[in-house]
Amino acid sequence: MKKFLAISALACLGVSAFAADGATLYKKCAVCHGPNADKVYLNKVPALKSLKSADRLQYMKEYAEGKRNAYGQGAIMKINLKGLTEDDFKAIETYIESL
Repeated sequence: MKKFLAISALACLGVSAFAADGATLYKKCAVCHGPNADKVYLNKVPALKSLKSADRLQYMKEYAEGKRNAYGQGAIMKINLKGLTEDDFKAIETYIESL
């Protein structure tokens, strides 16, 4: 009964046990963008850390929707971002900012 009450209390507070983990989500991104988001991919895609936070977030959304194809990377980015939510994008962005 105590476990049920504790879980119910957390649910009422809006605490999610399934909150997006930016570091884990970013691992797929790190292949091209580097572990510290400072890699210039294919000598043309700017390092993520060099972009403004709001721009990075907007670009992720646009790539996921198939509306962006900067540097010819639209198709691969759409595949890599498939299934991610707005909260996932924010978690990734927060992680990049922490680097």
